[in-house]
Amino acid sequence: MDERQLENLAVSLKTPSFVFDTDILKARAAHVAEKVKPAKLCFAIKANPFLLQAMDTEVERYEVCSPGEFHICVKNGVKMEKIVLSGVNKEYEDVRYAMEQGVQHFTAESQQQFYLVNRCAEELDKQVQILLRVTSGNQFGMSEADVTELIQRRAEYSHLTIRGLQYFTGTQKKQIKKIVGEVAYIEDFIQKLEEKEGFVSQELEFGPGLGVPYFTKDDFEEDEKLLDAFTEIFKEERPYEVIFEMGRFLTASCGYYLTKIMDQKINDAVNVCIVDGGINHVNYYGQNMAMKTPILSYFPQHELEEKETEWTVYGSLCTVSDILLKKLVLKDARVGDYLVFHNIGAYSVTEGIYLFLSRKMPAIYLYSEEKGAELVRDQLETWILNMER
Repeated sequence: MDERQLENLAVSLKTPSFVFDTDILKARAAHVAEKVKPAKLCFAIKANPFLLQAMDTEVERYEVCSPGEFHICVKNGVKMEKIVLSGVNKEYEDVRYAMEQGVQHFTAESQQQFYLVNRCAEELDKQVQILLRVTSGNQFGMSEADVTELIQRRAEYSHLTIRGLQYFTGTQKKQIKKIVGEVAYIEDFIQKLEEKEGFVSQELEFGPGLGVPYFTKDDFEEDEKLLDAFTEIFKEERPYEVIFEMGRFLTASCGYYLTKIMDQKINDAVNVCIVDGGINHVNYYGQNMAMKTPILSYFPQHELEEKETEWTVYGSLCTVSDILLKKLVLKDARVGDYLVFHNIGAYSVTEGIYLFLSRKMPAIYLYSEEKGAELVRDQLETWILNMER
């Protein structure tokens, strides 16, 4: 999408709103999928559930981490065999329901979760496959000792097939050395399980957490260099299936956030610009109190004068924390002009503090050259959620 098309959208669509360019998304996912072959891709839908259908032809699996995410998959007609039901807190009703719907792939983040999946499989007389998640020192996954114990007792669970391991340590990694160390660790553990327990892994699901550029001082060729370095680690084919779980790395570049200048003033020599969005919608990983400036477009709706002014851009929330940008230089910015934030396709659409101050949630549009902008969710009032029934 070029700047002319982007301005047309900003002017014609409701603000605030998100626009996700599915052409960019599909091209990005296809590029990554080609680069990582013969490994396959698993899309972590928590990154952006609105892109679920657009991703369907590009990924092998969907990682689903909550009952709500699973209901989104059901509503969208996702094939159950493409889902791996993950998440640090699994409850009986949710695991059983997913299994009844036809989900075949599960993860176990604890021994208790393993037993829970087994219980549901026994009750329903289903054969399911399970990955054992190995911890990286946080609340996720199990210790090597717990994983080893389950593998030692695997013959006791006739309804479960332990396919292999899952390993993910974090996001926005920009140093390949760290990822190399993580791969070496988990593959060493796989080898140890084979040598000591006679367990041959059929699958490794690995989340590399590759970093993406967001801000004006970032190197926007960095993510491609990182992908090249990462695929080099896996250039030799493994004796087990490798699936890379990704979210941010696939979706970040396809997103735009449209917001409109609503008010301007000067407070103690600070040029204040108020927009109709705010930090309840905009959340870039690594940005705190507007200390970094993301890539954005400015679309004035009037004939420009030559003057340039430095602005601090605030959102519509009644809190001093609602600062989107500092020291933003704009030429002749006025009320009614538009700002469009780029590379906001991952997480912001769902992880913002949307109920704070009972302001409307933004509209969501999907855009493609073929279909133009399609409204997939209108703006939503939140005040009704912030009151007694």
